[in-house]
Amino acid sequence: MKIQNFTVQKRQSVVRVVYGTLLAILAVVSMAVNPVDIFTNWYLDIKEGKFIYRMWQKPTYELFSEVHVFNYTNVDEYLKGSDKAMKLQEIGPFTFQEIRTNSNITIDKERGVMSMWPKTELKFLREKSIADYKDVQIVVPNIAMIAISTLIADKLGYLANAGAYYSISALGSKLFLNMTAEELLWGYTDPIVSIANTFLPGWIDFQKIGILDRFYLHREEQFEVELRDKSKRFSINSWNDSPGLVEQGFVDLNTSNLCNRIKGSFEGFMLPPQISKDTVFPIFRRQACRIYPFSFREEVKGEFGFNYYRFQLQDSAFNKTSPYACECSKNCLPDGFIDISNCYYGFPITLSKPHLIDTDPVQRTYFEGLDHADGDKYKSLLDVEPTIGVPLAISINIQVNIAVRTSLGNPVTKPLKDKVLPILRLSLFCKEAPPNVIELLRLRFVIAPPLVITIEVLLFIIGVFFSLQGFYRMWKPKYKLIQQDEKPKSRRKSSERRRSSVILNMSDNCGFRDDDDLAKQAVSLLSITEEDRDVPDMFGDS
Repeated sequence: MKIQNFTVQKRQSVVRVVYGTLLAILAVVSMAVNPVDIFTNWYLDIKEGKFIYRMWQKPTYELFSEVHVFNYTNVDEYLKGSDKAMKLQEIGPFTFQEIRTNSNITIDKERGVMSMWPKTELKFLREKSIADYKDVQIVVPNIAMIAISTLIADKLGYLANAGAYYSISALGSKLFLNMTAEELLWGYTDPIVSIANTFLPGWIDFQKIGILDRFYLHREEQFEVELRDKSKRFSINSWNDSPGLVEQGFVDLNTSNLCNRIKGSFEGFMLPPQISKDTVFPIFRRQACRIYPFSFREEVKGEFGFNYYRFQLQDSAFNKTSPYACECSKNCLPDGFIDISNCYYGFPITLSKPHLIDTDPVQRTYFEGLDHADGDKYKSLLDVEPTIGVPLAISINIQVNIAVRTSLGNPVTKPLKDKVLPILRLSLFCKEAPPNVIELLRLRFVIAPPLVITIEVLLFIIGVFFSLQGFYRMWKPKYKLIQQDEKPKSRRKSSERRRSSVILNMSDNCGFRDDDDLAKQAVSLLSITEEDRDVPDMFGDS
């Protein structure tokens, strides 16, 4: 090992102190700022082409819709009066995949909003259904006749209702129809609908009537979501340039209520970060024509290594006692039903919990074959990772019904007077988040935190070690100056010095000596040979 100059050694000690201090400071700063959060915020930044933008453009969540239709099995007996209750048979599921895309996405940085045009399509999945809906025969209420009759009973007087009665009788429309499940879902023809479409095309703009056909009718719509306000990020600001549902009586925000106010609600695709257990999520589904509140239910330990919050649709969401219930002053439904008729041409379409759970007990007595068990099977749930606000799973269970109201002039629907008839049960669900979302969450909550902590601890330990080592070497250097014993030297003549080489060898010089006697190599500092005869006698006597 070569001897190092004392100055070099001191400089290296200072370097160790500086680098060690920097490493320790870096570790402390990293602990303070949390680099995992910084990376997460960068990755989830909302810019064109980035992760969140692509998720809005084409969500990778697999959303399915299971439809169960109600088959009325004792229609003749009930109409004759031999049976007091209608017997129902639930048939399903008929499974569809809901494919959602958003086009023309525009980010307005000045206003802090993002706008887009939504489009939703259904794809039938035969392999996940009990049968092809084209092959399943059912007996169901004639939605077209009941809808038109109830609407006329609500809006017009005796003479108009009497005329409607004779017209319906002349057309031969029946109260119940035998049809396929496909016709119920995607449309069947009826003379009443054809006539209404001919004479009132501005109102009835279709020739066939079907439940899913009307629910998933493609409309040119636009909506806008909030970006700037972190606590309301991804909430809806407006739908078709309106912050509320006009069909539910919205006029302006000052006079709006929780029933018809869209602003501040969520679709459920994206949710804001830092969700607390006190949060109530108002979820808006365009097809359901109202706001539905979800409240915290429990914290669940997830199978992927991180916990999440489970929110549940409030038990009173369909009842009149709910703060989200719409006001009603005329032709009001029994408790437990939601009127969405204004979103569907005035037809008396209503929504409720599956199998009439939590509805007016009188309505339940009209039917046999319903499952009134109030378990998780029919609950509507939303699972959310609360720190980032990522939806993990969702299930929404509702039932579509049709209300029947009559007038004195039109007794055609008298056997069903004041009843709410079940048509179908719809379960919309996504069982788990897509793999790319799960991988991101595992990286954020399972892999990255211990990895970053390990790196921070190592940086701090290495930094402290280097700093202490540097200070120690400056305080107690490895090399020290040793005094050389003085010995008399014989003087040589000038000519002898010129003829010989003058070599100062540090192996013979005791001025610097290693404490461990490691210095073995000599360094030649100066050499003068005999060829240098013209060199002046600098070492001669003065």
